[in-house]
Amino acid sequence: MRGLLISWFLQFVLSLFLLNCGSSKKYNTKKGHVKDNTMLGLIDDEGVQLVLQNCNSCHSTQFITQNRMTKAGWKSTIRWMQATQNLWDLGEDEALILTYLSENYAPSATGRRQSLVVEDWYTLE
Repeated sequence: MRGLLISWFLQFVLSLFLLNCGSSKKYNTKKGHVKDNTMLGLIDDEGVQLVLQNCNSCHSTQFITQNRMTKAGWKSTIRWMQATQNLWDLGEDEALILTYLSENYAPSATGRRQSLVVEDWYTLE
């Protein structure tokens, strides 16, 4: 009897959690970052849910945001993960995931940081 009550309670808590995760009030309707960070730092655009479902299940979304690649680069990375990291076949979702990644996390012209400018050098003794 006690085990049944514990099981029922856990199912109840899980259902409340899942209901809260599906709330549409949290999402920003315009393209950009989500107001309360429910997308874990990813840009809210078409395909972000697929990226969260397929990529975030194994690693942090920071791996995505810190990298900038072309569509070919993202595809190559996916193939590497499939060959060495047990990533499953993305099927028809792959095209939308690649479009999302290549449009929102494309290479930038500036690079990671600006070059340092040293105006005066001094001698160390």
